[in-house]
Amino acid sequence: MKAISISMFALLLVAVLAGACTPPPPTPAAPAPAGGTPAARTAQQEWDTLVAEAKKEGTLAVYALWRPDTRTAITAAFKDKYGIDIEFSPFSRGAEMLAKIEAEQRAGLFTADIFGAGSNTFLSLLKPAGVLGKAEPLLVLPEVTDGKAWSPGRVPFVDRDRTFIAMISSLQRNIVFNTDLIKKGEITDYPDILKPQYKGKITMNDPTVTGPGGDFMIHLSVNIWNMEQAMDYLRQLIKQQEAVIERDNRIQVESVARGKYAIGLAPNPDNMATFLNLKAPLDVVIFKQGVRVTSAAGAFAVPVRVPHPNATKLFVNWLLTKEGQTVFSRGFGNPSLRTDVPTADFQPIFLPQPGEKIFPDSEEFLSKTTEVLARAKQVLDEAMR
Repeated sequence: MKAISISMFALLLVAVLAGACTPPPPTPAAPAPAGGTPAARTAQQEWDTLVAEAKKEGTLAVYALWRPDTRTAITAAFKDKYGIDIEFSPFSRGAEMLAKIEAEQRAGLFTADIFGAGSNTFLSLLKPAGVLGKAEPLLVLPEVTDGKAWSPGRVPFVDRDRTFIAMISSLQRNIVFNTDLIKKGEITDYPDILKPQYKGKITMNDPTVTGPGGDFMIHLSVNIWNMEQAMDYLRQLIKQQEAVIERDNRIQVESVARGKYAIGLAPNPDNMATFLNLKAPLDVVIFKQGVRVTSAAGAFAVPVRVPHPNATKLFVNWLLTKEGQTVFSRGFGNPSLRTDVPTADFQPIFLPQPGEKIFPDSEEFLSKTTEVLARAKQVLDEAMR
């Protein structure tokens, strides 16, 4: 018994010693915290930090051509979500805004965080003046940078340098007609307007100045035909069809709504919407060639220097989300270029038709403004002799 006990003790001692020399099993890794991938968690932390720093700045300065309804809606929504005030400086014209910006910068002041205007204002005035910074580096939310969220299939930068972004989808329905005087389907293409029965029954928005009339001529010159064909068309409208030129946007649409004229060329969309809401007998031509979409005054850019960089970055990203664009488009009165923003509040004629080709704002288009307007003026001057 004693021998057996000694043998068992020896075996036990060997086992203990062997166990002491064996490395312990690895400790199980701690489970990853909830909230997605490490990259997603990092992005969320960076966003939370941005929000916190923006709240410390507490305010945002916006110079804009946006109308009161737009400014009120954005101010209330942004304040409600982030507790940050927006101080708007409204302007009626792009040249007026640029004059203030340049005067401030000469004095060494950089007061604005955001510029709100139309694509033409940015391309022809603010960008050449060198007051625009880079907007693209500010975009950080996947909801914003996902091209599938936007009707052009990309974030809608207008210029090649990506300094300003269009947000609004303002379809330029270039022919409005009085449904008591013209049947739907009677006009299907631009040359139809040259038919003899329409002589003396056409009013046209002034094609020699920036606005719907000038944009109409650029659209014909760049997207539909070429410069010479467009100018020949204008010549026939004036000399052959005796189209009456009108500079007042509201009067032009109203004259068609009241039946003074049967057809209005290049009507202002806002005024069309006003009269359609009043149940005026108006309709538009849907062209097989497609429709031009402009941002109207619904574009934005950032200055080269901003006094509130965190609030600026936060605002830019919020503004381009579905939430921000829903607020902006309703206040603006036109649909957003985001495809997920509700459109039930807008007239159907201002929404793209299924399969309809879209011609969005582009630098190529806008760069033709000066040349086309000058040629249009020349045609009108010749016709008046």
